[in-house]
Amino acid sequence: MQIFYSLLQYIFLFVLLMVPGFVMGRRNRIDANGSNTLTNMLTDIAMPFLVFSKLLQIDLSALRLSAILCCLLLPLAAIVVIWLLSVLVFPTRENRSRYPVGRFCSMMPNCGFIGIPLAAAIFPDRPEVTLYVSVVNILSTYCLLTLGTYVLSEDKGEIQPKKLLFHPILAAIVLGLALSLLPDGMVRFVENYAVLLAQLATPVSMLVLGYRLSRLPFGDLLRNREMYQVIGMKLIAMPFVSIGMLLVLKLCHFPLDTSLIMAMLIATSVSTAGSAPALAQRYSLDAEHAAACTIGTTICSVFTIPMMYLLVHTLF
Repeated sequence: MQIFYSLLQYIFLFVLLMVPGFVMGRRNRIDANGSNTLTNMLTDIAMPFLVFSKLLQIDLSALRLSAILCCLLLPLAAIVVIWLLSVLVFPTRENRSRYPVGRFCSMMPNCGFIGIPLAAAIFPDRPEVTLYVSVVNILSTYCLLTLGTYVLSEDKGEIQPKKLLFHPILAAIVLGLALSLLPDGMVRFVENYAVLLAQLATPVSMLVLGYRLSRLPFGDLLRNREMYQVIGMKLIAMPFVSIGMLLVLKLCHFPLDTSLIMAMLIATSVSTAGSAPALAQRYSLDAEHAAACTIGTTICSVFTIPMMYLLVHTLF
């Protein structure tokens, strides 16, 4: 149960870290350009160095190929299942500017903004959990650039999977694997440097989400019926699908360790991808609705992630 209390503590702490960004947004001390700058700092510097530093702390010889494959195949299957369900929940006869957003927000997890920092905070002594979530983040980014882009644009020509080759997280993993082969003394110096930059990840991500929350009218947020449907799909249905798959693997005697189970729980239980509003705006969809889904799932995940952990703790 210690992990449960750590989850409650850190998720509550993450919410409190949103407050300065919210206040700054309300006071107009930060604007959209400032928010975009912080987002770029997070995705291009803080998160890659967080993943990079965790890789240097891992005994790579102890990692199992089967666990890495699970990090790729299980979330992929969960995303596809939720996408198929979302077609039923958000039919095409509804508002053209909203139903693609609902489908996208239901199936795309926020492993970058929330998942990786949360895994690092809760399991500081288990760097492999952060690595597993990072692998899921690469997979979910690929899905975003392919299936997610198609769902929003409904145009196969918009699919650009080659962009993944230049993803900062992928570069961090490749570089981390290469440097882990160097002498320990040299690696320790590089690790200390990476850890300093990695410490930006959690506060910067929460400041950005706090700012986005400040831009939304609370009345419209609470009256957004489709947002509640997205919350049900993303925060309840997707983790349930993931847990069900883990149970099948357990029954098939697949080697599941605690780190892998916790990584799958975090990766599939987090809120909607933070890029949803920007992508919705790019394809002339309802960006405000996408922002409401992102913020709504972020707030509600404070309650759903610990509850999902209790379920996993009972089953495994």
